[in-house]
Formats: sequence, structure tokens, C-alpha cells
Amino acid sequence: MRAVLVTGLAALLLAWPASAAEWSPSPTWLAQAKCVHAKEGPWTANTGNGYFGGFQFMAKTWRRVGGKVDAAFKHPGDPAYPFSATAGEQLYRAWMLWRHDGGSWRSWGEVGAACSRAA
Repeated sequence: MRAVLVTGLAALLLAWPASAAEWSPSPTWLAQAKCVHAKEGPWTANTGNGYFGGFQFMAKTWRRVGGKVDAAFKHPGDPAYPFSATAGEQLYRAWMLWRHDGGSWRSWGEVGAACSRAA
């Protein structure tokens, strides 16, 4: 099962633009990312809680790791404005934040800590 999850995330990586080709997350990171995503929400999440997407980014954190402004940021909780970043881009931005955090999932709090131990 784990290999299937890692393979699925790896397929998303192949769809990522060449400009991000230098990123190369390990299979362990991909398994941990899958765990975090599974606990956080759908890729299009805009529930009104101030967090967006499959990794529940705050708008300012998303921008800090190079993500573009999304219409969902101006319309929190409005289902007419789902978070539009692709799964591949969200994975890439999560990896950038993970690296910024010193190779840890601390920005995801207890969820990140649990997923770090599980994989």
C-alpha cells in the first residue's frame, strides 16, 4: 500500500514544470507528505478556517514559499472560490516550507509530528 501511495505522489511530481526540476524529495518525504495531506484536506480546500489546500497553507505562508495569490484568499469559506493551486505545486511548496523549517514538519504542528513518526 505504501508503495502505491509513494508511486501516486511520484506521478504528480512528473507533472511539475521543469523550472522546479531541481527538487527531489525522497520516498520517505513523499510518504510523510501523503500522511499530512490525508489529515489536512482536499487539494481545493477553502473552508473558511484561514487555511487553504491539501496542506492547509495560510495565505501568507503560501506567498512566503513563492506561491501565487489565489482568489480563495479573498473569499475564505466561499465554495465558489476553491483553492486552485495544483496538487503538484502544493507538494512543491510544502517541500520548500519543510526545507525552510530545517527538514521538519513543524509548520504542520501535531499532524506533522505524527506523520514524521509514522513514515
